[in-house]
Amino acid sequence: MRETKRQLSLYSFYDHTGIEAHLGRMAERGWLLCGLGQLLWHYRRIEPRQITFSVCYFPQATIYDPRPSEKQEEFYDLCAHAGWTLAGESGQLQVFYHEGEDPTPIDTDPALEVEAIHQSAKKTVLPANFLLLGVAVLNLGLFLWRFWDNPVLTLASGGTLLALVAYTLILVNCTVELCAYFRWRGRARRAAERGEFLPTRSRVWLQRLLLAVLLPAGAWWFAGMLRDGGGGLAAVSMLGVIGIIAAVLGVRKLLKGAGVSAKANLRGTLAACVVLSILFTAAIPWLVIRGLNSRPNPRPEELPLSVADLLEGDFSGYTRSWQGVQSPLLGRYTAYEWPLGPTGRFPDPVHLDYEVIQVKLPALYELCRETKLHERDDWGGNPEDFWYGYAYAPVDPAPWGAEEVYQWLPGDGTDKEADNNQYLLFYPDRVVEISLQWDQPPTPEQMAAVGEKLGRGPL
Repeated sequence: MRETKRQLSLYSFYDHTGIEAHLGRMAERGWLLCGLGQLLWHYRRIEPRQITFSVCYFPQATIYDPRPSEKQEEFYDLCAHAGWTLAGESGQLQVFYHEGEDPTPIDTDPALEVEAIHQSAKKTVLPANFLLLGVAVLNLGLFLWRFWDNPVLTLASGGTLLALVAYTLILVNCTVELCAYFRWRGRARRAAERGEFLPTRSRVWLQRLLLAVLLPAGAWWFAGMLRDGGGGLAAVSMLGVIGIIAAVLGVRKLLKGAGVSAKANLRGTLAACVVLSILFTAAIPWLVIRGLNSRPNPRPEELPLSVADLLEGDFSGYTRSWQGVQSPLLGRYTAYEWPLGPTGRFPDPVHLDYEVIQVKLPALYELCRETKLHERDDWGGNPEDFWYGYAYAPVDPAPWGAEEVYQWLPGDGTDKEADNNQYLLFYPDRVVEISLQWDQPPTPEQMAAVGEKLGRGPL
């Protein structure tokens, strides 16, 4: 049987009413609070009984203090004299318990209590919530900019959608917390003028909703990284972030245990955070490059469509690439197959490029269609540009087995060669852009093979 347990704190910092009621229920179940961490509360097993708890706020205290200040010690002595025992403290938050009946309250002046809570909140949760709110707004703005620039790639990225969900929930959570706190403070100050204490409350359901959404979404994203071959980098990134947090907290605890002053502890902890973050950030590109260089090129049969499916000949010396990202909304896959000469150049004109967009949510099909049709609209604006005068023109979709087909062709007023083997193909749940880079236009057999492999086959 376990003698200790840890529990994630989901209560608002200022919600002393909810915290006291929760700790009382835990004591009735046989668990007494014995320590407060930044995220986790620590309990020890006791005989189930009714215990009264009191949450107080000491604005002068910080999480970096090596020991309680003289005023804090005096406060503890006064509480002990009234029968209150310190159960745990974390910075300004102080929790006491009393096992007697009808104990004398620690806080007797509602105005002083409201002011102590506000002075404590100004040093901790209010700056943190405003900072997170700003970060969420900035990242949501960045998402909108990316969506405007390339909606297909944005919606096909599981990591980008995960960030969208996370920052949206953070935005909602911070907004609700800040609005609820300032609304409570205004009402509490008016109640204090009447000599009344105003109870507080948390929105635990919102914290649970945030966890219920983020944890499965994060697990899905990580599973997708494993499936796509990027699990190693994802694991290193996650472990790196966790390691930095643990190291920074360890530095703070070490300095605190060594008796270093609060200001020096704060500077040392911030320095450790900055140095470790810079080192980790510098290591990520190296890990990405190393991972890409160590990833083997796909064999011909690993590509949904290869040159060997369309032409006869020996293509064993070709270099191949197959990259893809996917989300619950879209999948985007790119492939190329090029001849690699002995000098590292491409002397043979026969090579293949294509992009496949798999539309998982039908409502997004028209968005993908319009995006790909008009993706190159700005290519021919400069008369000196090689592609000046080119545009997608509709051609017969029947040989491709598609619903619509467009070919990249020169328009009126140009003397460029009309045949250009670049096509945009539309299938019921896929959009395919393909470049068949050889001299002759594709035959009906080649068109049918493209439709079978990329329009309907597995990716």
